[in-house]
This record gives sequence, C-alpha cells and structure tokens, in this order.
Amino acid sequence: MPQLKIEVVFLYLVFVHYGDTAERIDFENLYTHLFLTDQTELLQNVRPSPYTEVTGSLSLLSISSLDEVSGTFSVMITLTLSWQDNRLVWNTTNFMDISNISVPVTKIWTPSVIMRNSAKKVRTLGLENNMVTILSSGKVILNIGDFLETSCSFDVKHFPFDRQNCEILFVPWLYPNSSVGFKQRVKTIDLKLFSENGMWKIIGSKASIQYIVLSSEYPGVVYAELKYSVEMERRSSYFVLTIFMPVIMLLLLNSAVFVLPIESGERVGYSITCLLALAVFLTLTSEVLPKTSDPLSVLSCFLMLLVMTSAMICTMTIITLWLHHKDEKSPMPMYLKKFTHVMSHVRRCRKPPTMNKTDASSEDSPTSKAGPKPKPFLVNDDEKDGSNRSNKLVIVKPAPVQMVSESELSERTDTEEPYSDITWKTFAELFNFLCLVLTLCLTGTFGSIYVLIAGGNL
Repeated sequence: MPQLKIEVVFLYLVFVHYGDTAERIDFENLYTHLFLTDQTELLQNVRPSPYTEVTGSLSLLSISSLDEVSGTFSVMITLTLSWQDNRLVWNTTNFMDISNISVPVTKIWTPSVIMRNSAKKVRTLGLENNMVTILSSGKVILNIGDFLETSCSFDVKHFPFDRQNCEILFVPWLYPNSSVGFKQRVKTIDLKLFSENGMWKIIGSKASIQYIVLSSEYPGVVYAELKYSVEMERRSSYFVLTIFMPVIMLLLLNSAVFVLPIESGERVGYSITCLLALAVFLTLTSEVLPKTSDPLSVLSCFLMLLVMTSAMICTMTIITLWLHHKDEKSPMPMYLKKFTHVMSHVRRCRKPPTMNKTDASSEDSPTSKAGPKPKPFLVNDDEKDGSNRSNKLVIVKPAPVQMVSESELSERTDTEEPYSDITWKTFAELFNFLCLVLTLCLTGTFGSIYVLIAGGNL
C-alpha cells in the first residue's frame, strides 16, 4: 500500500508538470504571435486607427488632504482606460482557450494621459513597469493607480460648514480630439473601494467630457479631456466643540462682570482676565482656521467681533466704576436725570405693587378722605409763667393750605420733585444693568447670525 501511494503521487506530479508546461508554451506562442513579428515597432508607436476612442472611468480610493492655504487636493485614485486595437486579435481555439493576456505597457501603444491641473510637475500617469490586459477581441484595458495632487480653489466663507468641489482633469498628450477622443463609461466616480476620511464626507461626484479650444494660433484644434468632479462636505463637529462653544462660554463669563458688586474692587481685573483668556484661546486655535482672504471666512469675522465685544466690556466696566465713584457735588445733566428716571420707572413697573393692610384701611376711611386729622400735643405752662405747673392739652389746627396754580405745580413737579433723588450712583447702577443686557444680546445675536450665515440660510 505505501508503494502504491507513492506511484499515484508521482503520476499526479508528472501530469501537473506537463499541464503547466503546455499552458506556458501556449502563452509563449500567443506572445510570439502578437509581438515578435515585423509590426512590433508599429504596435508601440502608431495608433490602432486614424481615430481611436478611449473610454475612461475613475475609482477613488482615499482622500489624503485638502490644504486651503496652498490650494491642493491630494487623492489616491485608479484610472481605467480601454480602447480597441484590432492588431491584437487572436482566435482562442488556437491557443488553448486563452481569453486574455497581460503584457508590459511598453509593448503597445497607449494614449499617454497626463493630469492637466496638477499642483506639481506635469508627468505621464502610471508606473514605468505598469501592465495592460489584452482581451482576445482586441480590447485593451489599462489600469493606472497613482497618488495625485491637484490644484483646487477653495471657498472657506462658511467654514466649518463649508462644501468644496474639486476637479481632476485628464488629457491625452499631443493627441487632439480628431485623433484620440474620450468618453465616460459611467457618469459618476466609483466609490466602492473608497476609505472614509475623518474630516471630509463625499456627498456627490460627476464624470463628464470637457473640450478645450486652443488660441487662434491653432485654429480648429480641440482637445477632449476626462473631467471628474468630487463634491465634499466638511465634518464640522470637531470645530463646533473646540472653537465655537468655548468662545461663546468665555464671552458669557466676561458678561458676568456686571453681576459683581461695584464695591468689590475685582471688576476690572476680572474683565481683563477674560479678555486675555479669549485672546490666548484664539491664538491656540488659529492653526485650524483657514489662512485666506479671498473669500474671508465668516468664522474669522465672528471671532474678531467677539474679541471686540470683550474689549468693549472692559471699557464699559471702567466707565461704570468711574460713574459710581464720581463726586456727588458735581452737577448732573438734566437729560441723564430724565433718562434715569424713565428707565427706573420702567423697571419698577415690571414689579408687582405691594401695599400694607393698614395703609389700605387708612386710605378707605372717611377721615382720610376729609383731610389730615389735627394731632394734639401737650404744652407745659411753666414755660409761660412759672406759677402754674399743670399740663394742658392744646389742639393745634393745621395751617391753611396755600393755593398753587396748575402751571406752577406742574413746573415744580417736572423740575425738582421727580429728579431730586437721582445721583451719579443711581445712574451708575442703571448703566451697569444696561451693559449686562447689551452684552448678552450682542453675544446671542452674533452667535445666531453666524449659525445662519455658515449654514447657508443668509
């Protein structure tokens, strides 16, 4: 039994060996039939026909980076080109049903495609030792895998909620449209092998043909090129959490300076500390902001407005302290008194009125309506004459009421009575309250406007 097994294994290896040799010989015969003939040089340097139509398709593998400063778009792609070459047709029955063969790209004619919008030097795509696949029908398939850096114009106006559209353009080297024409196999970019990017999300793609007309020096010369457009949307969660929210929180903390008591003595230091913290934070985050002025990012303008608001808070804090400690003997303009009186009246109107029961009962009593009741008091007669020491109860009637005209009464009321208790400290407290409301409104307004503009709603 062991000897029989050894013979079976030996026969199996012999058949396998001869089977491999026969297949290799068929490939060698096919290669000799196609390339080792008198037309070898013609296959390399002459087009298959006067007009050759090349079909292209692009497969996007990954997005390496998008640099807004240098305007470059780096990707890894696979470009598939196919065309018909009737000089490379064979009968499969004569070559053991071999339907395709792979040969070096230098053995046949290729369209020599270059990338027109390259960010660096212009070169022919693909590797020097690249391979092409030839079918028995004469169809040639060339797969070009390469790392490309294209030039792309970025619109960072709505950063970090922006969308970018970058193009990849392929044109045949020295072949006008009358000699080599292009067409797309599909109308989109193949994303089956695409590796997701952590910063960009592809929301659409388009494949089309674009024609280039040269200047008047070459009339009638038109070049066809493969145009691939990639539309991407930036993933904005990182920038919202690391830039937008911290800046808003710092400005709200800066606005809280108007809640501190004026006598605390820490208001100016607190406001300047918040301003410095905001400036340091913007310095640290400046690396992730787009460094371009055409167009200017809305986020950069928004951050600058917040810095200006923080500086305004420091200024208003100093003004509040100056008003609070101002000499009360210095005259206060009448328009400030009137403004303080009106705003104080508005603030008091928002509070519900309070009334004691005793006040209500006294107002409802008939004596209160009749007028003030005379108050009795004791008079010591010893002060008049030293003989009588008894105390007498004397009722003193109020003095008669002086009649004043309505014009004089209104003039007194408008000029003296409502504004007599208004001082510089009263105006400082009102100014402090208005500054708090103003800064909170500005922070909310700037944030809302930025979200609307960045989201494309304005």
